[in-house]
Amino acid sequence: MRSDMHKVVVERPRKDRHWAKSRPRPKPPFDDLPHHESIKARHIHRKHFSDLLGPLKRWLRSQVGRPWNDIYSEACAVIKPDSIVRAHIKGHMLQYVQRHTFMHGGKVCVIDQDYLRLGMIPVEERQHCSNLFFVHPDTGLLCAVAQPPSKHLEIPRPRKQPETLRWLNECFALKQIKGLWFECQFRHVPPKGQLRVYDHALGKHVLRKKLHWRDGQQLHCFAKRQLSRRQLRHFGLRNSPIASSIGAQSSVRSFGFGLRTALQ
Repeated sequence: MRSDMHKVVVERPRKDRHWAKSRPRPKPPFDDLPHHESIKARHIHRKHFSDLLGPLKRWLRSQVGRPWNDIYSEACAVIKPDSIVRAHIKGHMLQYVQRHTFMHGGKVCVIDQDYLRLGMIPVEERQHCSNLFFVHPDTGLLCAVAQPPSKHLEIPRPRKQPETLRWLNECFALKQIKGLWFECQFRHVPPKGQLRVYDHALGKHVLRKKLHWRDGQQLHCFAKRQLSRRQLRHFGLRNSPIASSIGAQSSVRSFGFGLRTALQ
């Protein structure tokens, strides 16, 4: 164990030392000095107390497989009892190591002192405790407790819905129907009155309430045509693999001139 482990674990560096070195506080004239001043008054940038226990855990993990008596002797040679800070590190070290173990049923067990379940349990089944290591009762070697795989709390991201409709303008759109992409031509329908028409995008006769809505207006698809390979590459689209068994759907009406105008 390092002799300065207590400094690494407990002490934090002074805050804003770069400011103190670059711009030191000017010393006032002798006549302006106070008659009485506390010793800590001029020490503004002080050290902070904090527990940085990562180095201590890594040191214990590097000692796994060695006799615990040798490890504890080396630690006590560095952690002197004459310092509160060093004794603080020793308390954390003993907190991580479960030393009161015994064999029962072929497993290393401990007495769980949890008020919810007081009794004898295997050392690897202890929950809500900081015992990361234990001393094997037969060999006296330091062993690590098998930790369960950590479950990272990830915010579930909403799945991006596959694109099935892409509007080119008010009257033309690209729509995927049964895995195949089609050029669909729409027109506005009158806002009032009964209506029952055959919608080629839906592939059936529909009433007014089943028609497409866009910008607060109802649209009726009265013609469609399947996209060619060249057009699919142009728009960055791809037919679904399941569409190969369906086959291409023929168009009811040809509107190539109007679509070329809309694409331009």
